[in-house]
Amino acid sequence: MDYTLGSKNIFFANLKKKTRLDIFLKKKIFKYSRSKIKSFIFDKKVFVDGIVCKKPSKKIICAKITFIDSLVKKTSISPENIPLNVLYQDKDIVIIDKYAGIVMHPGNGHLSGTLLNAILYHIKESKHVPRAGIIHRLDKDTTGLLIVAKNLFSYKKLISFMKKRNIVREYEAIVVGNIFSDGYISKPIKRHNYFKTKMSVHVSGKEAITYYKVINRFSGCTHVKIKLKTGRTHQIRVHFLYINHPLIGDKKYFDNRNIHLLEKKCLDYIKKFPRQALHAVNIKFNHPKTNEKKEFHSALPKDMVDLIYKLHRGF
Repeated sequence: MDYTLGSKNIFFANLKKKTRLDIFLKKKIFKYSRSKIKSFIFDKKVFVDGIVCKKPSKKIICAKITFIDSLVKKTSISPENIPLNVLYQDKDIVIIDKYAGIVMHPGNGHLSGTLLNAILYHIKESKHVPRAGIIHRLDKDTTGLLIVAKNLFSYKKLISFMKKRNIVREYEAIVVGNIFSDGYISKPIKRHNYFKTKMSVHVSGKEAITYYKVINRFSGCTHVKIKLKTGRTHQIRVHFLYINHPLIGDKKYFDNRNIHLLEKKCLDYIKKFPRQALHAVNIKFNHPKTNEKKEFHSALPKDMVDLIYKLHRGF
């Protein structure tokens, strides 16, 4: 049995085949990325059978692994009474309909007032689950459906579903320019070389695949339904920018070269649209405990409905 003592974590490996040390620890420690785990190993924070190990690639099969978590914080994240739109809840999962303008996790510039703070307040069980049970993310100004696990079993199962791409996520977006047929975008994505808060298509990036279907076309804009096969940071926004159809309202990725596609009478309104016109409308997955098929839908928020109405009328 694995256990924790203060900031010291002890795991017992009894594997069927040799496995890299960093990969083994990533499966045990959800809150850190694999690159962060590698840095812990390089910093002599990991011991194999009592001996410090500085090689993330070390192969293990039967061993006692000790991990010194030097990033354990003395102060915990506080629950905050922030409104939370709960669409569904049972003993194992919660489905949240996220509104625009709320950040997912505390970080630089957002130490409080996040969705995680709200979850800790409204869903008491979440304090016992990594990341308060949050399975996947939406950008600050993207709205729509999120899954939250209420216990460790459900968290691990849903994370596994996500890795195996067994959770279907569908979005709707309004993009600049006319798209005339359904299609997909398969281009790798990585952190931008110069602007570290942005992502970009790059040959050395991670696989990213986005499917899209045209719902309606307007003068200079297209309403599309999107299905993700992968879930890279900013994937939809970066992929549609890549095919020269950036999302309306996307202050980070909107490319001014596409402005000529918009009629003058709607340009001012679109320039003032407060966020990327992107909403997570559907989510489908098997329940982590019962294996029952679950499907949830969230209607488009008012700002996107109003935008579509104006585009349909031609302003």
